[in-house]
Amino acid sequence: MRLYIVRHGEAEGQTTTDQARALTQRGREDVAQLWQALSQRGVTPSKLITSPYVRARQTADIIAMSFPQVARGEMSSITPDGEPAQVIEELIALRADDGWTLVSHMPFVDLLCGVLVDGQRYPFPVGAVACVDVDVMAPGGGRLLWLRSPADMR
Repeated sequence: MRLYIVRHGEAEGQTTTDQARALTQRGREDVAQLWQALSQRGVTPSKLITSPYVRARQTADIIAMSFPQVARGEMSSITPDGEPAQVIEELIALRADDGWTLVSHMPFVDLLCGVLVDGQRYPFPVGAVACVDVDVMAPGGGRLLWLRSPADMR
């Protein structure tokens, strides 16, 4: 199955709390352009799962504009401090399927991608998405197919 791991778009500096930070105008535009390009290349999320943080929810809202029929959900465990092993167990319990898209934060997205693939660290610029082909939902059970950022679309 293909699992898409997404870092939220560019966000404003800290205002009140980290959880309340919103996307900047550039962040919104970059995410929209990247996902329009990905949709034209056949990328189709089947479910958008987001962290409860504002900037991740806003990123998911923008992704959903290109895929209006996509199912939505939220996981409190995919925050910046999320634990990849715990999230892998949750994805197994939820019976994650092809096209699930997790919208989260650094360092979690980097760590999850690494755990699923090969233990390496992967740079995730803001707004970036990785496509991991997961054979077995377990450490080392996947293969990184690609990693794209908004800068790749400029």
